[in-house]
Amino acid sequence: MSDYLQIARSGRNDWWRYLISFPTILMIWLGVGTIPVVLLMAYVLMDGDPATNVSGRGFTGIPVVLEFLVTMLTFIPLIVATLLAVRFIHARSVRTLVTAEARIRWGRIFAAAGVFVIAALISIAEALLYPGRYVLTFQAATLIVYAAMALIFIPIQTSAEELFFRGYLLQWMGLRLKNKWVLAFLNGALFLLPHIVNPEMAANSILIGLGYFAIGFFFTLITLQDNGLELALGMHAANNLFAALFANYTISSLPSPALFTVQTLDPVYSLISAVIGMIVFYVIFFRPTRT
Repeated sequence: MSDYLQIARSGRNDWWRYLISFPTILMIWLGVGTIPVVLLMAYVLMDGDPATNVSGRGFTGIPVVLEFLVTMLTFIPLIVATLLAVRFIHARSVRTLVTAEARIRWGRIFAAAGVFVIAALISIAEALLYPGRYVLTFQAATLIVYAAMALIFIPIQTSAEELFFRGYLLQWMGLRLKNKWVLAFLNGALFLLPHIVNPEMAANSILIGLGYFAIGFFFTLITLQDNGLELALGMHAANNLFAALFANYTISSLPSPALFTVQTLDPVYSLISAVIGMIVFYVIFFRPTRT
């Protein structure tokens, strides 16, 4: 069994501890985490400005930097609640959510951020295959301010998701389940659930949903294969940073003044290219060595 799953046994894993910690994390995430969004919604609905509105696709008429900040603030309660639950309810080091090693392998995190290059190649291919789909929307002043915030908050957002789904939940399931494929499937399904409400689902709920499932499945697989969360942390952050800064969609759960705006979210291309990108990433990091 992976040491990454075994390290969870170093803490206190009585069933009642999870009965306390899991609902508490969810309540803090969904309760405290939604406060910034609720406040912004209230402001939009009460400001008397017909140019501002809120719908299933997000906010309109609101400065993109403000909307981004509000979105990112929803993840701070999730990461704080997860870390506190592991440290004080399960009585183990928060480092064990990331690795079973004595130290976090920062080199693996930064190496995985090389997925930035894979994402860029996928976008270039799409732009060449579908001329006119990528529109230059460069606004220097806005993008500079946004980039400074994104470099801080997007790693927090992606780390919150990874520590909860591939850290806390995966290690919890690993106390009972041993098969990595079953663990990857279940974790992928759980990762899909909170993304069902994302505006991207309007393009094609089945294919986009499969994409989110595939991401959760793959991140779980590489976490178990690499015996730690570092690759998933780096890959997730780099992927979201690329989308936010360089090529974002008109319908996106991550509002941004990206360099290019993709006018059409193509569910088929998105799913196929994501799978290809994951395969390339896996081959690069886990290619068999000759003896």
